[in-house]
Order: sequence, then structure tokens, then C-alpha cells
Amino acid sequence: MNKLKSLFLLLLLPTFAVTNACDNQFNGSGIKGTVEGASNLQVTLERANFDRSSVSLGRSTCNGDGAFEIQLEKPWEEGLYRLKIGAKQIYFIIDGKEKVIEITGELSTIDKMDIQIAGSETMKCYAGIIKDLVNKQLKTPEEAKTFIQRGCTPLMQTFFTIQLLGQNAGQFMDDFKAQSQALNAAMPGSKYASDFISLISKLETQKNQPQEGEAITVGMPAPDISLPDPSGKVHSLSSMKGKVVLLDFWASWCGPCRKANPHVVEIYNKYKGKGFDVFSVSLDKEDGKQKWIDAIKQDGLVWGNHVSDLKFWDSAPAAVYGVRSIPKTFLIGKDGKIVAVNPRENLEAELLKVL
Repeated sequence: MNKLKSLFLLLLLPTFAVTNACDNQFNGSGIKGTVEGASNLQVTLERANFDRSSVSLGRSTCNGDGAFEIQLEKPWEEGLYRLKIGAKQIYFIIDGKEKVIEITGELSTIDKMDIQIAGSETMKCYAGIIKDLVNKQLKTPEEAKTFIQRGCTPLMQTFFTIQLLGQNAGQFMDDFKAQSQALNAAMPGSKYASDFISLISKLETQKNQPQEGEAITVGMPAPDISLPDPSGKVHSLSSMKGKVVLLDFWASWCGPCRKANPHVVEIYNKYKGKGFDVFSVSLDKEDGKQKWIDAIKQDGLVWGNHVSDLKFWDSAPAAVYGVRSIPKTFLIGKDGKIVAVNPRENLEAELLKVL
């Protein structure tokens, strides 16, 4: 089965020699902070690639006040980084001119970039965009492009191009190519630039190939799905015949999915008493089961049908339905046939046609 499981090739990342400096004075580059609620939690700093692969640059442990320090023996480089604090994590982008970055915030909201930042104007720029995106549901490509242009470096603009337009990249190849030129001019020969070129090449190849699963179209019977929920109880899509059902492929690690969830919750709460229900299929992995469970609770996904085989992109129902990016939704009528594919912001209008 030829399936694009990753947007980028997995490439080795350069490593840095590091020193954990919880109690030592900074002599070079690094990151430190105080995070309320993070007492005694482990902190890990990683340099990340666009495909979410990463290499650890250092570890530390928060003291009783939630303070930590990680010192690098080499200077920062422009790039994408990930900071893990306990079960929480944030990504951030810097321009490489930084020396010591300092953050202050609360553990409960740190993943929304609701933090105070010192030592990096570029990181502040990134955090401001993320905070605004958390509070806004994008409805048009033009809105997404406005956020992309707010990126204060070509790398940051590339990151948001992938995050905000990558789901429908085939429609925005001109935008991707223009962004590739800008990134290559700013970071010639860099891993980020070469990986982004590889992404564009893969997307163009994929766009011109017949897509497995395209037979799942409006008017066809919805293939059945029978999988366990987090407790092990098996739920079947076919058992919901007689209701209008939104079949929703998502995952706890999928940012666009999490941003789309409030809209699905709103529609569910509005029409659940009129014969509408949701059947959610997660593309989480076995080692991410708890994150799946936590995301269901955090996002208020109160319907009863949450299933997964915990096989990531090897998910059996994802293959049957030709799912190559998420979120991916199918609206199924009372007769068990597909009535709309990826209705998204038009969900309510499509729903009203068949309720």
C-alpha cells in the first residue's frame, strides 16, 4: 500500500554537547524558567524537524518552585525547538541570535504559549501567533495566509504554511513554492530548506497519482468500522444506522484536529437530541493512548463513540476510507450512506439537509 505517512524524510539532526545546569550559573547559551505547578517535573529540550523527529539537547529537573535551567555548550542555531515539561510540551522558533532564553508561566496553560518570554524577540513573535490561533477558528485560506505573513522569519512562515495550509496543500502549491524560495534564500543549504523542497516534490507526485480510497464518495454505503474504545469495549459504526452520523478521523497530536473540535462539539450539543451523533476514530499510537484519553476529556468530546486500533497511520479504517490527512470527516445519512465528505465549516448546513 503506497501511502504518504510522513510529509518529510527522516533525516539525522546535528547534536549539541550540553550541560544540565539546574544550580549553575550560565556561561553560554541556554534556556531557563519558572513554571508554576511544575515542581520536580523533568524538562527536556530538543531540536525538532518539520516531521516531528527530534534530538535531545539537554535535560533538567524543576526544583520545588518549578525553576529549571538547561545550558548548551554551543550557541543557539536558528531553528525549531521543543521544550517538554512533564507531560506538557511547547514548540518554539528562534533566529539563533539568542543567548539565554527565559520563560515564566503556569503549567496548565503553557501548551497554549501563555507564557512570559525574555531573551528572544523571535520566540515572542511565534508565541503571539500561537496564542491568537488558539482563540480563533480559521474559516478561509485568506485568514490562514494572514497568520502566515505574521511570521517574523522565513522559517516561521514556512512552519505556519505547513501547519495551516498543509492539510489541502495541493490547492496551494504556488504558495508552497514561493515559501520554499524564501526559506532557501534565508537558510541556503539548511536541513529545513531541503526538507521543505522534498515535501513539495512528494505533494506534487501525490497530487498527480490516483488516490487510494477515492471510491468513498457521496452516495456510497459507509464501510463498517468495529474497534475498541479506551476501556476495550467494541463500538460499530453500523450500529448507528438510523441516525445522522459524523465519522471523524482525528488524533490527540493533530493541532488542526484539536482546533476543529470546538466546532464539532457545538454542532453535537445543538443537534444530539434530533438524531445526530459522532463516531470518532483516533489515529493515535499505542504509546499515546493516555494522550488520546486526555484529549477526549480536555476537548469536551462527550459523545460515547471513541475508537482506535492505536496504529497511527497504519490504522485499518483510515486505509479503507483513504485518509491521508486529518482531520477528515464523513457525514453519513440515516440510511448508512455518505452524504458529504469533509463538510467542516459547512457541517451544520449539510446536517440540516438530512436531519
